[in-house]
Amino acid sequence: MGLVGLALLAWLVHEAGVDELGRRLAELGPLAPLALAPYALASLCDARGWRAVLRAFDIEVPFVRLWLVRLAGEAVNSVVPTGVGGEPLKVLLLRADGVSASALSAAVVVSRTIVMIAQALLVVLGVGALLARLGWTLEAPIAVAGLIVLAGVFGLVLVRVQQRGLGRVLARAVAWVLPSGRLGGRVNRMATALDARLAWVYESARVPLLVAMAWHMLAWLVTAAEVWVVLRLLRAPVSWGDALIVEGLAQPIRATCIIVPGALGTQEGGGVAVCRWLGVAPAAGLALWLVVRARETLFDAIGLLYLAVKSPRAAARAKPCATAGSQISTSTTTPK
Repeated sequence: MGLVGLALLAWLVHEAGVDELGRRLAELGPLAPLALAPYALASLCDARGWRAVLRAFDIEVPFVRLWLVRLAGEAVNSVVPTGVGGEPLKVLLLRADGVSASALSAAVVVSRTIVMIAQALLVVLGVGALLARLGWTLEAPIAVAGLIVLAGVFGLVLVRVQQRGLGRVLARAVAWVLPSGRLGGRVNRMATALDARLAWVYESARVPLLVAMAWHMLAWLVTAAEVWVVLRLLRAPVSWGDALIVEGLAQPIRATCIIVPGALGTQEGGGVAVCRWLGVAPAAGLALWLVVRARETLFDAIGLLYLAVKSPRAAARAKPCATAGSQISTSTTTPK
């Protein structure tokens, strides 16, 4: 599927015209670094949201480290077909600091849930802006209200599933794939601890979760501002409403990364189609998404570089902890 995406991207470049595309990109000139600013801010907002969730579990991590761990996780999500491989990685990287695995796992699950709900709200806002642009001034507020209710139901279902024993479901799946009695007992204990923490946080830590939701929603809105900023730098300005339409409709398109790594080609193709419908020239629309792709590559490279540097250290730090744990276990279970 990656080759199909690459072929689609090549076709888009051909259709837009190599010379015209190059001219559009040249419009950035020395202002090109400004195109990185919105996402840098969005990533910091996301890190703040994750920090709020971690604090709900009494986990404190230096903010810069948290930001880098998030970049590493998102980089892996970009290249893994399922788009979720980065979540276990975040747990492993922070686990080296001696934090409880069940607490970190619960925090990652809760954070991802909040991000998904905020993302759904961004799509709702994009649809509302689209309806308003079509002139459906009366229908737009009603549609947005209905979609917000659906997004709320979606979020409630996610939370209820987690409250009713997500860990046990995962434990049964692991037991089916790896039928080992010793491993099964350990997984069941971790699953029980995960379920307890999820049930507790949703019941007793609602304020920190609302704070996290606000940060993640702000991050999504900043990504819409990225569209507005980059198109202005490309001399193809659009309104704030149109930028919201582009980013809101881009979210379902990016979901294709489940089958196409990084949504290569599909992100650009869908984005160009939306931009063209809004009156943006194909070369300018493609230039926008190529800038976004370059930005994604840069921040993913930062995350992967951090992962490459941190992984050996994390393994080295985890090994003494495991050895110490084994010695403690031996001393407490073996008669003297």
